[in-house]
Amino acid sequence: MRIRPGIPAPNLAPLMGQQTVRERGGVQYRELRSRSLLNRCDSPRMPFQWTVNPYRGCAFGCRYCYATYTHEFMGIAEPEEFHRLVYVKVGAEAETARRLAAVVRRGQTIALGTATDPYQPGEAESRVTRRFLELVAQHRGVRLGITTKGALILRDLDLLRRIHGRSRVSVHFSLTTLDADLLRKLEPWAPPPEVRLEALRRLAEAGIEVALNAMPILPGLTDAEPGLDALFARAAAAGVHRAAARLLFLRSPTKEKYLRWLAAEFPRYLEAYQQAYAGRVYLAGRYQQRVRAMVERLLVKHGLAPRRDEKEDEPEPQQLVLWA
Repeated sequence: MRIRPGIPAPNLAPLMGQQTVRERGGVQYRELRSRSLLNRCDSPRMPFQWTVNPYRGCAFGCRYCYATYTHEFMGIAEPEEFHRLVYVKVGAEAETARRLAAVVRRGQTIALGTATDPYQPGEAESRVTRRFLELVAQHRGVRLGITTKGALILRDLDLLRRIHGRSRVSVHFSLTTLDADLLRKLEPWAPPPEVRLEALRRLAEAGIEVALNAMPILPGLTDAEPGLDALFARAAAAGVHRAAARLLFLRSPTKEKYLRWLAAEFPRYLEAYQQAYAGRVYLAGRYQQRVRAMVERLLVKHGLAPRRDEKEDEPEPQQLVLWA
């Protein structure tokens, strides 16, 4: 189902399970009847033509998650609910299989996990991602990219090996810092750094192409060169050959949600963030240029190439003095 700006969101109530099917760790999981897991992406700026998000909402609880606005399509205004109420897509197998066959014939690229993590905790029981990969494994010539920070992906290493032998698959693993205490504050229910690095290593040893997503870079929190240097070094040692890193993107309602968290955990940065992101979603100017140059320098230092699908953001032209 595609939602276009300016077009009212459809009434999804008839498709939603009205009853909570289970609750784990303070997260409610409800069924969401879906026609297909494969949804077309029409944006010319994206390096893929189809997306797959087996869930609506994500229990990892990342404070900066840009996708929290998608729960507004479900009539849910509070952005924190994105992490407390997760919809599990069901009933989509037949149409997903039909569309997948056509996508493969046309040689189009599929991105799994663009808005919510396909290996968040609920996947251990729901197995929606697993069933989609089982469909993918039946084909040859699939072009598939997976974005996750979930170590549960190792459960599906058998499937990924099978897909790798017949198709092109890459895994983009998200990790922004090696500081476990900071990461726990930023991503309270996601795996710690060492667990993710081990997952990267095992995927690389299995021959799967892996890339590091060191993003978003958070001004004042994860933008110091020693920390990023150590992160890229550990990723390279784990077998990663490609990486990408971008500055924090803030739009409503994520912006308000993130600033509330910042006020509670790092109040000394609150005013600077409020000024820097006032009226804009991207940072630009000398600070952005300095961070970009630092990232490029570190990639070269550790023998990491830019991610294959990496495209530059088109930031607003304001020249900011903050964090300069």
